[in-house]
Amino acid sequence: MSRRAAHAATVVVLTAVSSVSWPGSPAAAAGSAGYCPDASGVTVVVDFNELGGGTVVRCASGTQATGLAALKNAGFEITGTLRWGEGFICRIDGKPSAASEKCVDTPPASAYWSYWHAANGGGWAYSDKGVLNRKPPAGSFEGWSFSLNRNASDAPRPKVTPKRPAPAPPPPTSPPPAVGGGPAAPPPAAGGGPVVPPAGGPGRTTTVPPAGTPGVTSAGTASASVAAAPPTAVPTTTPGGVTGSSGGTASEPAVTEVAASGSGNGGLPLGTIAGALLLAALAVGGVVTARRRRAADPDD
Repeated sequence: MSRRAAHAATVVVLTAVSSVSWPGSPAAAAGSAGYCPDASGVTVVVDFNELGGGTVVRCASGTQATGLAALKNAGFEITGTLRWGEGFICRIDGKPSAASEKCVDTPPASAYWSYWHAANGGGWAYSDKGVLNRKPPAGSFEGWSFSLNRNASDAPRPKVTPKRPAPAPPPPTSPPPAVGGGPAAPPPAAGGGPVVPPAGGPGRTTTVPPAGTPGVTSAGTASASVAAAPPTAVPTTTPGGVTGSSGGTASEPAVTEVAASGSGNGGLPLGTIAGALLLAALAVGGVVTARRRRAADPDD
């Protein structure tokens, strides 16, 4: 072999080896978990099926040049074949294992990663192009589903519906605070009636005694103070020597203002009424005694 041919063979081998991502090699980009939030990226779905691991959804943000770039930029770790490099996807995230698949040549049709694509809200379609020949549109879906012991015509579609979830509604806004920082409005009164401020102006309260309280009349506390005072009578001496109450005659004893105030709405206490009756009885007794003395002493 000539030196030129040997050099060319070395370049081909080095190029093939450098293009292979061996098991355990890190992914080119991390991407983000879940669906892409808008149409600016490509959502990649990987369904492991019989390999175990469920179905994983990740987002490759931004424009993706090829299906291979979308798979890597979404954050999946991939392994190509020794013969064809990353033009054939042999493993995704280390599956199938190196014990079951050596990744030297094209994987067999009975155990390989099938390649799918879909528009947002559409249906999965089997890709008729290779991973290096397809440019996924922005906002679309790329799908990878492992097909085991199936024909190419019945390869399983990814089990995730290619549709981005609707965006969450914005949180409710709280009402703005009161303008000017004034005091809050008073709570409504019981029963739904209007709120009435207390009488007497700010800083003063008015206490109203309950209805039926003894000594309280419609005139307020002034009547109560009058009714509570003990009844008194100023004795006066008449020319005939008869002692009676002021404001009346000997035959008609005067009734005090305390007794007269009994016509009020609240009434008088029982002790006040008894005192008034006692004074009246004493006055009548005095009149009777005076008449008897006058009858016994004709000279007067």
